[in-house]
Amino acid sequence: DRMILDQWVRYVGDPVAIVVGENEQAAIQAMRRIKVEYEVLEPVLDPTEAIDNPILVHPEDDWRQLVPNLGGDAKRNLCASNVESEGDVEATLADCDVVIDTVYRTQACQQAMMETFRAFAYLDTYGRLNIVASTQVPFHVRRIVGTALGWPHSKIRVIKPRIGGGFGAKQTAVCEVYPAFVTAMTGRPSQIIFTREESMIASTPRHPMELHIRLGASKEGRIRAIDLHTLSDTGAYGEHGPTTVGLSGHKSLSLYPRLESWRFAFDVVYTNHMGRGAYRGYGATQGIFAMESAIDELAKKLDMDPIVLREMNMVNPGDAPGSYDGGAIDSCCIDECLEAVKKKINWDETYPCRIMPDGKIRAVGCALAMQGSGIAGLDTASARINLNDDGTYALLIGATDMGTGCDTILAQM
Repeated sequence: DRMILDQWVRYVGDPVAIVVGENEQAAIQAMRRIKVEYEVLEPVLDPTEAIDNPILVHPEDDWRQLVPNLGGDAKRNLCASNVESEGDVEATLADCDVVIDTVYRTQACQQAMMETFRAFAYLDTYGRLNIVASTQVPFHVRRIVGTALGWPHSKIRVIKPRIGGGFGAKQTAVCEVYPAFVTAMTGRPSQIIFTREESMIASTPRHPMELHIRLGASKEGRIRAIDLHTLSDTGAYGEHGPTTVGLSGHKSLSLYPRLESWRFAFDVVYTNHMGRGAYRGYGATQGIFAMESAIDELAKKLDMDPIVLREMNMVNPGDAPGSYDGGAIDSCCIDECLEAVKKKINWDETYPCRIMPDGKIRAVGCALAMQGSGIAGLDTASARINLNDDGTYALLIGATDMGTGCDTILAQM
């Protein structure tokens, strides 16, 4: 749903032109001479009004999804849409002693990593395009640049030095395509460096989401059914729209797998906000916030200790959450973790709160979370060690160290 440059400018910060200069001063002078004539169109800014809105964010005829079965339809402002379920949710909820029916909303958040977005490109002796970038995803950058330029992957090399923070924003090829395009067209080295303002208005913040949860349980506290609908605002472009919204349900519903029925539905809508992306937790953050808040509401309605309620229903080894991929959980120490937390914060004496001598309130709460590294059955890892003629070793890995320490610890291993 994105071109290198487009006649349609979909949000404030969308690229309008690529300006190339011998130096920064020349490029700035050239930009000042460009006069852009805009036809101002009515925007779509409210995600709740985006679906089937007569105003289309992507009215072009060549919009297409490269991944099948995502349910997207640009003529409806839908980037993705789907329903997953098991059992009869409506019947189970109708039979429950207690039902929580509530809506939670999360806001967009923008990363402020120390190093802004930047990349430079050059052609080597063999005519291969080399891109040195502050990125978390060198392999995705190679794929995206190859698609944009129509070049084979074998003609593109992406180099990732140590980067000054990413937090997910650099999981998108925010700037790399532009110097790659310039170098491919001119044969000369080029670079682009975003200012802090450009990093804030022309990158990829977290997806704002509206999450509607219905949760049913018996009076003893056994959770019988969960129904979750997520409305996600992907902004002008949907690079991470379908994947982040999936984790809002898969990582939250799967915390409570012993259900009689469940349903997870989602709609990812286009709006004229800046395109959204990855940000610490990748969609699971929004879903878990909503789910755990609903669990607390259920505990209050049942007059139960929220930790006891979670202990009765939470995932354990051997469970196979159908809301994830149906595979069995081989290892999971969440029960030990919860028990350790109870002891460390003295839960039984401090829940829900204490009034201090000075009148201040000291409160405690708990929430469960589920996270993984990589996509099971799809992502792979490998390493190669070469013994050099001077007795030293060279370790070759494809991992991206963004402050997580993999360069250091893998060398130590």
